[in-house]
Amino acid sequence: MTELINIQFNMAVVAIVLGVIMGFSYDCIRCFRRVLSHNNVFIAIEDFMYWFVWTWLVMDAIMCFNYGQLRAYIVVTLFLGFLIYKITIGWVFMKSFNYIWCPIKKCLHNAKKNLKNNENDSTI
Repeated sequence: MTELINIQFNMAVVAIVLGVIMGFSYDCIRCFRRVLSHNNVFIAIEDFMYWFVWTWLVMDAIMCFNYGQLRAYIVVTLFLGFLIYKITIGWVFMKSFNYIWCPIKKCLHNAKKNLKNNENDSTI
C-alpha cells in the first residue's frame, strides 16, 4: 500500500511541475505572438502544436509514473501547477516582458516612421 501511495505522490509532484512548465511555455508563445503578429490560421496551428506536444508529454509521464492510469488527481494537480505558475511567476514574467518589449516596439515604430518620412522627403 505504501508503494502505491508513493507512486501516486510522485505522479502528483510531476503533474504540478508539468503544469508550471505548461504555463511558462504558453507564456513564451504569447510573447512570440506579441513580437511577430500573425493571422488566426497561424495562431490555430501554434495552439494545436502546443496542445499536441503537451498531451503527448503528459500521457508519457502518466505511462512512466502511474502505469497509464489516468486519475482525477492528475488533472487537478496539472491545473494546480498551471495556476501556481500563473499567480506567482506568470504575471511577473509577462509584466517583465511587456516592460522590455513595449519600449523596443515604440523605438522600432518611430524608426520605421522616420525612415518613411526621410524616404518621402528625398523623393521631392
